[in-house]
Amino acid sequence: MESINDIREQFEFTEEDQKNLGKLGEILLPFSDQLAGEFYDFLKQNPKTAAYFKTEEAVKRRKETFKYWFNDLFASQYDNRYLLRLQKIGKVHVKIGLDSYHVNASIGFVREQCRRQLAAQIKDGICKEDLLITLHKALDINLSIMTSSYQEEKLKKVFVSYKAEEHLVNFAERLLHGLNLFLTVGLLILAIGVIFLLGHDIFKAVTTNLEAGVIRALGSLLILWMMIELLHTQINHLRGGKFHVRIFLELALVAFIRKIFVASFEYKDPISFMLLMGALLILGIVYFLVAKVESKGKGQA
Repeated sequence: MESINDIREQFEFTEEDQKNLGKLGEILLPFSDQLAGEFYDFLKQNPKTAAYFKTEEAVKRRKETFKYWFNDLFASQYDNRYLLRLQKIGKVHVKIGLDSYHVNASIGFVREQCRRQLAAQIKDGICKEDLLITLHKALDINLSIMTSSYQEEKLKKVFVSYKAEEHLVNFAERLLHGLNLFLTVGLLILAIGVIFLLGHDIFKAVTTNLEAGVIRALGSLLILWMMIELLHTQINHLRGGKFHVRIFLELALVAFIRKIFVASFEYKDPISFMLLMGALLILGIVYFLVAKVESKGKGQA
């Protein structure tokens, strides 16, 4: 549920409206007894609402409750304490099984009776218009807060266990975020390992076979480049970006290219070398198709 400040802002309920409530109270509160009786007569017209007042004691309690709310409507500061009181009223309505349209109809009845009293009491058109605007805002705020309890009740009926599901979703989100952080740390460690591998290949190139060492170092450099791309993609994913399948194909392509580089300086039979070339060709075709699909998706977006 939103705070009372959010609700006031949404309904454009200003400090001037708060002052107008006092003026409305001076005009309308003297008629609270009369309005309570008329309100009870209005409720008796519907069998569903009339069923709540089977005894004179119940009628008396309902009239007193109505007068308390009606006085609160104009005499209260619209703060969080007032919000809690209205929420309590809404929960009582839900608990006794009162349909939300009865609440809407009741507020509509009060609105019309107040409008008639204001029309009869105030002759100044501008003053009357200002007070009517404040009256509508106050009644709309009351109606919005009280009927919000019905929305909460519907949510609880939709889910088997609203609180349990909310906790489960929160736990899953935290676990997923933790796993992503763990993956990022793992990629960092692997990137550091590739840096040592590159250094080892460069050392071998300088101390032993320069030509073979350079080719090996070039392959390690390609893997390091791919690790940087993976880390960049993972960081973007943590920040809410999309994770692209193409990055895995790029990694596989680099691995095969490095394998071919190394194989060219090692003893390999022609069949094995051709199999590596064939796998690289297939990966290249798949990469081309995936890149084309992703580019098309970006163009449509």
